[in-house]
Amino acid sequence: MRENTAGQELNEAYRHPDRAMDEALDWLVRLEAGGFVDRGARAEFDVWLDAEPSHRAAFEEIKTLWASPETLVAAQELDIHLRGLPVPLDAARKMPRHRIGSQAWAAAACLAVVIGATYLALQSMPRMLADYTTDAGERREITLPDGSRMILNTDSAVYLDFAGSKRGVRLIEGEVWFDVVHDATRQFHVAGHYSDVQVKGTAFVVKVQGDADTVLLQRGAVDAVHEQKSISLVHLVPGEMVVASSDAMSPVEKFDDERDLGWLQGRVVIDAKPLGDALAEVGRYFDGRVMVLNRSLLDVTVSGDYRTDRAQAAIAGLAAAAGGKTTVLPGGYIIIR
Repeated sequence: MRENTAGQELNEAYRHPDRAMDEALDWLVRLEAGGFVDRGARAEFDVWLDAEPSHRAAFEEIKTLWASPETLVAAQELDIHLRGLPVPLDAARKMPRHRIGSQAWAAAACLAVVIGATYLALQSMPRMLADYTTDAGERREITLPDGSRMILNTDSAVYLDFAGSKRGVRLIEGEVWFDVVHDATRQFHVAGHYSDVQVKGTAFVVKVQGDADTVLLQRGAVDAVHEQKSISLVHLVPGEMVVASSDAMSPVEKFDDERDLGWLQGRVVIDAKPLGDALAEVGRYFDGRVMVLNRSLLDVTVSGDYRTDRAQAAIAGLAAAAGGKTTVLPGGYIIIR
């Protein structure tokens, strides 16, 4: 019953809303990352540069960003978030000239993280086996074979185990809300990386992020069981949460319904967080990459209530609140400086 959502093709065209910036990026990569540039191409560039004042201004701006040492540092961080393979530079060189502008910046930015490409490709393999997935910014509701419901948050993947009398879901990555139909004879299981949530009928959320599983109970009762049997089972009542790491269960805590479950209504609430943490949260809903050149901004405290379907605007708002400025580049890149 596999049903994967199709991701955006690698070669799909992208254009910056600022035509001058889009053309400047095209020229930058052709001149700086495209190998030998003949006289004809150089003359064509000079004509373009002198055609309008906006051309020279755009080229100078992007050339400054390209040359910044912080750009390399920020680009190296992309290997944590990259979801697909980078475009090899030699492949970019073979593209027709009219196509290279839409992919060139992505190819150039990925040069800094090409070493991590194999590792990232291996990481993506479990997702390929999923029964249901969501892309960045997508929210999706599924009715399970027993009538239970689940809502997948952004960038999530699950596969199902309903063979025979089983009722089970494994969360590969992301965050999922469950509303489980009561069945006294069959427990419903949700497995994360380190935990197994066992219920007979209730509403709860399981989130797999980084090196931890988070379980939040909205209604009913659940037992959270660690994969290490020596660690005690945790019983939750409504409004409580627990986090399972590789070797422990956290103390039970209360959670904030608006902050932690706001995504069910398409909201993401940032409550007095450092910009770095806020970008990590909002960035889950953005189908692109965020590069912070001004690292001092990362510790500035920000707050806000944003729509998950307007993640780019949310990132710009957070950056502005921290005193930064944003530039949007082809290939889904946002640079904060």
